[in-house]
Amino acid sequence: MEKIIYVDRPVNTIRHFQIYKKLSDSIQTSRNDYTNKFAFIKYENTKVKAEKAEKENQLLTLSLVLATFVAVFIVVVLLYKKRQKQLEQEKELEVKNTQLKLSKKVHDVVANGIYQVMTKIENQESFSKDEALDELEFVYEKSRDISYEKTDLTNNAKNFNEKISELIGSFNNDTVKTYLAGNNANIWKGLQESTLTEVYQIVRELLVNMKKHSRADRVVFRFERENELIKIYYTDNGIGIPGNIIYKNGLSSTVSRIETIKGEIIFDTKTERGLKINISFPVS
Repeated sequence: MEKIIYVDRPVNTIRHFQIYKKLSDSIQTSRNDYTNKFAFIKYENTKVKAEKAEKENQLLTLSLVLATFVAVFIVVVLLYKKRQKQLEQEKELEVKNTQLKLSKKVHDVVANGIYQVMTKIENQESFSKDEALDELEFVYEKSRDISYEKTDLTNNAKNFNEKISELIGSFNNDTVKTYLAGNNANIWKGLQESTLTEVYQIVRELLVNMKKHSRADRVVFRFERENELIKIYYTDNGIGIPGNIIYKNGLSSTVSRIETIKGEIIFDTKTERGLKINISFPVS
């Protein structure tokens, strides 16, 4: 139509222009409608994508929250089980320690006590029946005290150096001679009651072990105190103890007691005959 306007007669120009204008407006309107529709579709598509992305983000956030909750729950359950197991182990350890403590007390009070009475009966001709009964009754009373966790206060009834002298002397007889040096009251001054009890049991265990195993006829105890450190030297002329069976010969309890009072024990098993034991521990 545009070309016809230029080539047709002038009388027809207006009519051709009107037709041209109408067609041009119609085409432009159609193009505008298409553009608007495309823009709307693009907008809707972008909106849908944005909403989809938002939903995906929300789902991811929810998944992370859920995963975190599950992880925390698992950790809490594992920690709870671990704590329960730890409490059970602590309870079992407490029971074992209680049993060990009772076993140790029974060994100290009953076994060594009775053995000491037997030694007195064997070694002392003047040891009467009444004295034996008194000693056994004392052991009996002490064994009853175990169940009540009563504290041993017998060291207060007599000076500790006298108790040590009496203990070592009770193993002296015609075949075994016991000797004692340095056991004066100042040696034991300032020691706690619990430490004195352990020392008494250590000395008695050494004597009982000597009586049962060493075949010695000469036993010497020497005590020293130097710079707040107490030293006990034990020597006998028996058959000795091979180093590999020291802990199988009744002395494991002695070693445990030394550790309880933060002390040190040294076994000299290299001597040609007999046994030498050096013990040291701090006063406080």
